[in-house]
Amino acid sequence: MFPEGGHRQQASATAPSTSTFCTPNGGASIVAQCIGMHESLVLQCSESAIMKSIVLGLHQSLTALGVPSYHLPTSVAVCRALVATALTLLGYYLLFGLNHVRRRQRLAQELQLAQQQLRYLQERVLRLDDDSVGSDKEVRIFMDGAFDLMHYGHMNAFRLGRSLGTHLVVGVNSDESITQCKGPPLMRDHERLSMVESCKFVDEVVPNCPYIMSKEYLDYVIEKYNIDYVIHGDDPCIVDGKDVYAVAKEAGKFRSIPRTEGVSTTDIVGRMLLLTKEHHYQGTDDASYLLGRQSKFLTTSHMLRLFSAGIKAPCKGMKVVYMD
Repeated sequence: MFPEGGHRQQASATAPSTSTFCTPNGGASIVAQCIGMHESLVLQCSESAIMKSIVLGLHQSLTALGVPSYHLPTSVAVCRALVATALTLLGYYLLFGLNHVRRRQRLAQELQLAQQQLRYLQERVLRLDDDSVGSDKEVRIFMDGAFDLMHYGHMNAFRLGRSLGTHLVVGVNSDESITQCKGPPLMRDHERLSMVESCKFVDEVVPNCPYIMSKEYLDYVIEKYNIDYVIHGDDPCIVDGKDVYAVAKEAGKFRSIPRTEGVSTTDIVGRMLLLTKEHHYQGTDDASYLLGRQSKFLTTSHMLRLFSAGIKAPCKGMKVVYMD
């Protein structure tokens, strides 16, 4: 037999153990506090002048559509819907949006690598496609263009064209023909001719070529300069619905080369026009937007070897000049 007080003492001793099992109520109280804060925020927003003007405009629009007044949403309901939408979008971005951004970046890197490999394989195919390149016979190549504001895309085209033969003849379009077909070039005839002549891959230059390569002119060039192949980029060259190089293709003298992606004279001019708005612009994270799309030309060791072809090492005693 225990005294009555003993029973009460034992019961009080076991009381803390029962409170331990009631800890989930603490989590419920936190949820209740969050809901209370959310409702308080919704009420404050619904009383703001901006929300009242939004609700007033919504009511006017719904009334004009024939919605009864007793079906019009209150400012609290509108505010609650906007907050729920914002939280939903934020949650979606945190759960899925960041993952999408990382995937896009990874795919962009894989695409850039694939394009680099594609250019390399296209060059291999070009060399294998012409069996006469490795023979003693001279193979004369012709390509034409405006070559305004000479850039590495032009240089790479000359390199690819020269790799298909032993002699590269380049026709430079005249100022008059470029102005008539595209608009006036930035560089004049003698400037563009000088730039093309200075390229080590070019053996001969033909001035005053027409921008539109007619059949008569193409036949004239092939006959006068003893051309074996006419070269152009792999993009279509259509004028008035007709292929400019159809004659060369029919004669079996046409070869295409892959274009150098990421650069063009038009793109460079566009960058210059953007820069004139803020001449002293200091680069930030948005600099690539102002300067146009970024270049995709990769100066890999393979590309450096290709551009260095034919350069001999300096002999002992030579004066070597380095320019960075």
